[in-house]
Amino acid sequence: MAGQLSLRLEPVDVVGVVGEVAERFAPMAVARGIRVEVPDIPVYALADRDRVAQILGNFLSNATRHAPEGSAITVSAGSHQGRVVLGVTDRGSGLADDQLEAVFERFYRIDPARSRSAGGSGIGLTIARALAEAMGGRAWAERPRDGIGVTFLLDLPLA
Repeated sequence: MAGQLSLRLEPVDVVGVVGEVAERFAPMAVARGIRVEVPDIPVYALADRDRVAQILGNFLSNATRHAPEGSAITVSAGSHQGRVVLGVTDRGSGLADDQLEAVFERFYRIDPARSRSAGGSGIGLTIARALAEAMGGRAWAERPRDGIGVTFLLDLPLA
């Protein structure tokens, strides 16, 4: 995929991108609410701004489909050990251990009975991971500390 896609890698203020993407998804998450947790100062990743927004959009789209009404979706950004880490956490039913990696496989569905009309094509997370890797980063899923829901994470080089 990296060979088929041209990326424009430059310093990107991920705090700004998180705010823009969260605002774009707010109408879809009205029954849940989106909480943004970012530093008060810009955090710069060496990345393609549009692709970072695309990955976060994918994570938020999944969260709005799976988080129960009345629960908050948290979008976060920060830096850690020379890397930028962005996350989207929902309070849904979460993923089993074997699903944390499998959700990034092409056409994987947690519930095989879900049809395409129920949302998504089954390739969004596959694309997100490929884009992350093309930018020198990675994308993965893990359980939140309290074990409720799932967190999708994007790690990128600090600019």
